[in-house]
Amino acid sequence: MTGICRELPEPGKTPESGPPQKALAFIDRSNLEAIFHLRGLGPYLHEPPVIAQLKSIHNKYFQHRGAIVLSGQDIDIPLALKHLFTPLELEAPTPQVYHAFVKSVLQDLAQRVQLKIELSSVDVSKLLAALHGLTFFEIQKIITQAVVEDGVLGRHDIDRILEAKRQIIERSGVLEYFPHAHRMGEVAGLDELKGWLRKRQAAFEDPGRAKEYGLTPPKGLLLIGVQGCGKSLCAKAVAAEWKLPLIRLDPSNLYNRYVGESEKNLKRAIRLAEAMAPVVLWIDEIEKALSQEDADGGPAQRIFGTFLGWLQDKKESVFVIATANDISKLPPELLRKGRFDEIFFVDLPNSEARRRIFEIHLERRKRDPTKFDLIRLVDMTDGFSGAEIEQAVVSSLYTAFSRQEDLTTEAIAEEIELTKPLSVTMAERIDALRAWAKDRAVFAG
Repeated sequence: MTGICRELPEPGKTPESGPPQKALAFIDRSNLEAIFHLRGLGPYLHEPPVIAQLKSIHNKYFQHRGAIVLSGQDIDIPLALKHLFTPLELEAPTPQVYHAFVKSVLQDLAQRVQLKIELSSVDVSKLLAALHGLTFFEIQKIITQAVVEDGVLGRHDIDRILEAKRQIIERSGVLEYFPHAHRMGEVAGLDELKGWLRKRQAAFEDPGRAKEYGLTPPKGLLLIGVQGCGKSLCAKAVAAEWKLPLIRLDPSNLYNRYVGESEKNLKRAIRLAEAMAPVVLWIDEIEKALSQEDADGGPAQRIFGTFLGWLQDKKESVFVIATANDISKLPPELLRKGRFDEIFFVDLPNSEARRRIFEIHLERRKRDPTKFDLIRLVDMTDGFSGAEIEQAVVSSLYTAFSRQEDLTTEAIAEEIELTKPLSVTMAERIDALRAWAKDRAVFAG
């Protein structure tokens, strides 16, 4: 506890560190016209003794200028105390503030160790982007560690910072950080979707200029379609193409057996995403979080209300890409125009896209696509998803390796003949999905 007081407590009456009740008892007893800053009180706010003490303090301090300031992350003020507090959310620091802080940290380190900076102006921009969303304490720790190890802050430290950032994000328990491992060129087909994204990239990167022009920066899109057809890959590729961090929200990580905790998890994920903005937030299989099967006011309904409200009113540069395989489980309100900028239907790849998929996976495994009969393989995989084509290539590689042979067209063809694609095993569901999307979504291909 720290305080800024007009008059100090009498000697021997300074509050002791320990249980929060002791600190609150001192504040209540002293009745000082002071500002008391309490950090870390959040977890105790729902305890009845703490609620009673805060009410008593309010009644006394309301008579003068004394006040209590609570600070921290994820502070959940109970209903009994909400009328006593005025919430204030601090905005994330600007790049200029980050730059000034990093500069001050480096100046302090230079007084203690021999320091060399090997960063171009482009590298500095990348460094600041990598640090965005971290607390100043975390930044100081990461920069100090990078410098102390070899006395140099260089380009190689950016990857280390991104790895440290990934660990910090994943410690939240609700989000997962993905490095840039894919490019849009690795996504076969989906020409309509790619064109849509290209047109909106500039508006997202420069929202101020977009607003002056009369545009609202894009807030996100919903990808629905057949499983294994590249929806998740597209989310990764968008982040890489736009040169933005990609964080993934797994709906299964939201749910908690305690009442109210699931909504808190979602709010924590949203706050973390906004702190990292600009960023791409990928919500994989969103139907798992917002299923209509929970229609009795349970956790899914409350999570849906929280998410819908944020999606409608969000101002931060968080571009949401949600993917879904089963639209029957999604609430109709989510599919209404205006929730997302657009709803795209991702169908099974056509012949041209299947050819490109074969080329991508053969090249990725150090094989020359021109040495294979791609026309034959493309004809054989009519109705296959991209994931099924990849698996055919991988399985044929295992077979060829076990036989101590090189990979051939025939080996891949054998695996294709053994595969029963989803278009066969789930034909009715896929047909129903296409029929639904015909008048409600844009075909991504």
